[in-house]
Amino acid sequence: MDELRYEQELDLLGQLRARLQRLEDTEYMTAYYKGYSSSGMTVDEIKDAIEELTQEIQLLEERLAEYEW
Repeated sequence: MDELRYEQELDLLGQLRARLQRLEDTEYMTAYYKGYSSSGMTVDEIKDAIEELTQEIQLLEERLAEYEW
């Protein structure tokens, strides 16, 4: 059971990191120059999303580090 949950959380971590990278690399720059991103978000909305994702990633990393094998 723990192994399955660990793998699911590890997969989620990968998805969150990919989303964060997309926000930082593409969405932010597009919004910065055009006023909005390809998904329609403003720079401030993207900054908020980046902050939330960063916190969620940190919490998930801490949870994964607590697993005992």
